Amino acid sequence: MRVTEGGTAVLVGLRRASFTLAALAALYPGLSRAQQLQKDQQAAIVVAFVTDTAGKPLEGAEVQVVGTSLRGSTDQLGRVALLAVPPGNAILRVRRLGFAELTIPISVTPGTLADGRYKLKPVTTDLKKVVVRANMLKPDRYAGTGKFDEFYRRRAEGAGTFFTREEIDARQAQKPEDLIRMVTGVRIRYRGMTPFIQFLRCEQVNVYIDGIRSHDGFRDYLTLSPLDIEAIEVYHGMATVPPEFSPEPNDCAAIVVWTRWHGADK
Repeated sequence: MRVTEGGTAVLVGLRRASFTLAALAALYPGLSRAQQLQKDQQAAIVVAFVTDTAGKPLEGAEVQVVGTSLRGSTDQLGRVALLAVPPGNAILRVRRLGFAELTIPISVTPGTLADGRYKLKPVTTDLKKVVVRANMLKPDRYAGTGKFDEFYRRRAEGAGTFFTREEIDARQAQKPEDLIRMVTGVRIRYRGMTPFIQFLRCEQVNVYIDGIRSHDGFRDYLTLSPLDIEAIEVYHGMATVPPEFSPEPNDCAAIVVWTRWHGADK
């Protein structure tokens, strides 16, 4: 086993081996498409196991192949699988709120599985500095108001996926579900013409509109026009959902919507 120091975190090991497809499916349930991917594309599969320095699995850590759209979040066991990874040299980035980011060079061989274990080192966060930074990042239209201070503070912390008014308008979405369609772990299904929002491995999803929990959340959200939305926060994974949007112990996801503000209530 090779041990490599990387910044303030430690890469424990990276083993590469060919697995039978049956063993691969048993290792990680999300790899049901592995056979077709390897047959058609001869692509590799990267499986990452992320823990803290004490060896405790970290849920909600983001693992990404730098320079590509391949990314995923670890589950409760601290693991995530990236499918169809192009062969060759690549950089794997592992990060989670409260821990030092880790980048690791890897070499990807077609038709194989790269199995890596990564330890992230916790860092001390100065919340006062985060709040100052969040205020500095607020657009000028909110100057002189307390509007969306908390939204930009949470955005600066980086625990979820955030859409500002500028990003929402740039998408030119026709329907509200189109705004979150590309969020990792979110699936949009249709029954006839009716959309249904699903989060992978999560059944308890809360929806908040202007800070108020909706009792029929998805329906209330889907009645909004994208032009009526000022900002959106999406959290997936119990470790990422802020306490104010997680009233129950098993809440594992939340969609937080802020309706359009026109500056009349300064």
